[in-house]
Amino acid sequence: MSWNGHLVLDADSHVYERADVTYQDLVDPEYADQYALLCKAIKQQTDGGKHYALFETRDAVVEPFIGGLPLGVHETFGLTEQGGGGSPRVEGGGEASASPVPPLDVNTNPRARAEAMDLAGIDVNVIFPTHASSYCAFRDIGFETALHRAYHRYVSSYCAQVPDRMKWIMLVNTRDVRTAVDEVTYWGERDNNMVGVYLPPMADGRKHLDSPDFHPLYQRAQDLDVPMVVHIGVARPPYMPGTMDLDGRSFLIRALTPGWAGMAAMGSLIGGGVFDLFPTLRIGLFETHAGWMPFAVEQFENGARRAASQVPHMRTPMREVIASGRYFHGIETGEEGLRLAMEEFGEDIWLFTTDFPHRGSPWPNGVQEAIEPAWMTENAKRKMLGENALRFYTRIKRPS
Repeated sequence: MSWNGHLVLDADSHVYERADVTYQDLVDPEYADQYALLCKAIKQQTDGGKHYALFETRDAVVEPFIGGLPLGVHETFGLTEQGGGGSPRVEGGGEASASPVPPLDVNTNPRARAEAMDLAGIDVNVIFPTHASSYCAFRDIGFETALHRAYHRYVSSYCAQVPDRMKWIMLVNTRDVRTAVDEVTYWGERDNNMVGVYLPPMADGRKHLDSPDFHPLYQRAQDLDVPMVVHIGVARPPYMPGTMDLDGRSFLIRALTPGWAGMAAMGSLIGGGVFDLFPTLRIGLFETHAGWMPFAVEQFENGARRAASQVPHMRTPMREVIASGRYFHGIETGEEGLRLAMEEFGEDIWLFTTDFPHRGSPWPNGVQEAIEPAWMTENAKRKMLGENALRFYTRIKRPS
């Protein structure tokens, strides 16, 4: 156990999957031709001297996005309004050129990842994809599912090489919920290293998480006793609340949309009665910060009192849901707002995360950054670093 004899579990780390490399020989045969076309387009991109990118950048293969525009500068070129709620065109910025934080090939070699974890004092990684949740941008819904399956085959094999220390989160196709339920069943029954089911804060088609369309997914996750994990993405499909309104200003997009997306997800899940309809389902929010929670919860509570007709399915008050042991929330190391949030909502919902190996990860100092605030109790540190995560990811057993 890496911190004073206690478990350290990184509840939100990543692997940087590259579609033309990671999925070789893993895509369903019926989609081999479409996969070959995708690989050809990626090769043209990189042969032209561009960084690999499917999303987020001006030169992205699948869906470009105009970003990186500075504040205080008025530009009259490069912004194309797509009518009818279509996709934006954004330039610059993004994670496409991000490389692993440590000088190790952690994306293809789980042993190298274990070495990086040792350097950081982390016992267990829960691994999320990086961009695979954006495959909803592909026009062919079946191809999206095929790429999800290829990712699952890859990451399942990856984690199986160091199974006590590496667990993974699976994707679902929100445009084909019936097939998504089958995929959850398949992996849920076959691989105990699969510990959670990924959802974006707002799905393709601008569906919020209270949508009855997602109820079969919630039911299946509850039946399998695996949590739903809601993870924010920035400036890529499916676009988060507010992204389209910020005119490509990355300073605003990266500062505001994680919080907005988290608020929308929390409000729709609790206000939409999801926790009431599925009374043992656990749900966690990730990469959205914590400091907004006191403000947002107060606003949601005020709204529910003043306009109860707008939340007809919410039976349990918001604070009771948060305190129920079924709502969890990832922290960002060094976030000052966590103090007020922890004082208001207690010590039992917070999950230690590093976003490793993405750019901006605190690796290898994440543990120290998380526990360094003088106001944090030893009990809170122990819970945040691992104990809370074991209650959230119940398939993970404490390493011996």
